[in-house]
Amino acid sequence: MESGIKNKINQAPSAPGVYIFKNEKNKPLYIGKAGNLKNRLCSYLKNPDPRIRSIIKNSADIDIIITNSDTEALTLEESLIKLHRPKYNIRLKDDKKFPYLKITVQEEYPRIIFTRNLKPDGAIIFGPYTSARALRQTRDALCKIFKIASCNKDFSRPLHRPCLSAFIGRCSAPCVRKITKEEYQFLVKKAVKFLKGESDELTRAIEEQMWDNAKKENFEAARILRDELFAIRRITQRQQIVTNDGVNRDVIGFARSGVHCIACLFRIRENRLISKEIYHLTTPKNENEENIISAFIRLIYTHISFLPEEIIVSKEPSDWEIQQKWFEEKGSAIRLVIPIKSELKNLLKWAERNAETELAGLVISKKTPTPLIELQNILQLENPPRLIEAFDISNLKEKFAVGASVAFLDGKPYKKLYRRYRIKRVSGQNDFAMIKEIVSRRLDDIKSANQLPDLLLIDGGKAQQNAALEALKQIDLPVPVFALAKRSDQLFYPDGRIVSIPSLSRSIILLKRIRDEAHRFAITYHRKVRSREIIASELDRIPGIGKKRKIILLKHFGSIEAIKKACEEDIAKVPSIGKKIARIIYESLHQ
Repeated sequence: MESGIKNKINQAPSAPGVYIFKNEKNKPLYIGKAGNLKNRLCSYLKNPDPRIRSIIKNSADIDIIITNSDTEALTLEESLIKLHRPKYNIRLKDDKKFPYLKITVQEEYPRIIFTRNLKPDGAIIFGPYTSARALRQTRDALCKIFKIASCNKDFSRPLHRPCLSAFIGRCSAPCVRKITKEEYQFLVKKAVKFLKGESDELTRAIEEQMWDNAKKENFEAARILRDELFAIRRITQRQQIVTNDGVNRDVIGFARSGVHCIACLFRIRENRLISKEIYHLTTPKNENEENIISAFIRLIYTHISFLPEEIIVSKEPSDWEIQQKWFEEKGSAIRLVIPIKSELKNLLKWAERNAETELAGLVISKKTPTPLIELQNILQLENPPRLIEAFDISNLKEKFAVGASVAFLDGKPYKKLYRRYRIKRVSGQNDFAMIKEIVSRRLDDIKSANQLPDLLLIDGGKAQQNAALEALKQIDLPVPVFALAKRSDQLFYPDGRIVSIPSLSRSIILLKRIRDEAHRFAITYHRKVRSREIIASELDRIPGIGKKRKIILLKHFGSIEAIKKACEEDIAKVPSIGKKIARIIYESLHQ
């Protein structure tokens, strides 16, 4: 299967376009774009990224669509991702349901309506809105202030009477030609300015018109303009002033947890925060931040009509050159800003905190402790590791070799699943083979009990982790394996990465606690076995001392050390021992 993919990649044209990886059922797995299809696809063959390797492995075919330019490829890529929702692409969760606000300026009498149809018909699009309530509030405010129609009636010819909205003062009734075409178009322009965030310019213009009408003693028109002015001011006064340079910008902060990602978008216009939008994204495992930012910008900005002057993000998107060119072709020279100044840095951190709060809200709803969500993010797991099992071994050279596993459920010890093991399959001192043995034995139990842990943690380094991974391969269970070294506090990932971990994170403190608990449990069992074996071996060497007399002696004196300290007379006083056996015991222990 991979050889067929390689042949298609080698035959790809050196032209801009879109490529579609498909599985055996002809379903798209991943859709991408490139300025040079051949170069991009050939890079996939050498890419060690596990996600790319998985795409190649699971693909049965590649479709290639050549476009006239890389910016045309960007638009086509976005349309195809929305249509097919491929498994390996970053996408908005439930993005088909997001509504937009549409002003039908291509019509003689424009209306303001909800839409999910983003076909290019000449209308002005605002959104997407993640809150249907916020969308209705915006629509209602525009209808109340500017008297814009929001119905779906045919305005091509006058109707006999207006609807209820006109009677309650929420529509200027263009359907019955109560307002001229020019006057109505002027109201629409003001509504568009308001949606663009140009409220200061709008209020100045309305105020000038109001006083002009008042001077001309056109008091009814002045009253209507006054009501518009007050309504706009009431809305803008509720908007928080967050900057002072007058630049219209969008600030985008992200928070990630495994395959889940939350984006918080602040829209700042004329120094005011006019809206906050929260987006839930589905991201492939191990996806880097640059690709997520790139995908989000493509998802949000390829449909809307009015764009900001600046976009504030933490890192440069992976294909910003193509996106910037696309924006320029649309007539918007957007600046990408990775903040250095404290004001913009604080705005970005504010957006990121809002994204983290939204992510934490999901955690609380699922009753999953926050450190586990942090672990999910740090370890890049698909789900929070609610059940963690940790392993360690303890031995004295090759003697008394034992192993142990402990379990933590939702961050707390789950002693029901604690296990102890005597090493049976390994001869000599081979710590790695011992780890493999106890992991294999535990996984056999797990498989039969059908209670898979979310994570296996090995007390040790890379070699110990590899031994556990070998055991996992033999049993074929999909459980991630990490190792945590004691001395260096380095975390070993399954893909070979070694990360030095911060010591103050709650999630890392939990991980260390689990590792240390496995070590304690193994050491305790080792001491118990060693003590029992040493006692048994010393008394077993003495002739005439059987199992019953051994138990009687240990019960009377408490330990082998106490027997050694006792004199012959004291030993002889023990029931069923006598003077003769007492002499033999004393002499055997003091040779």
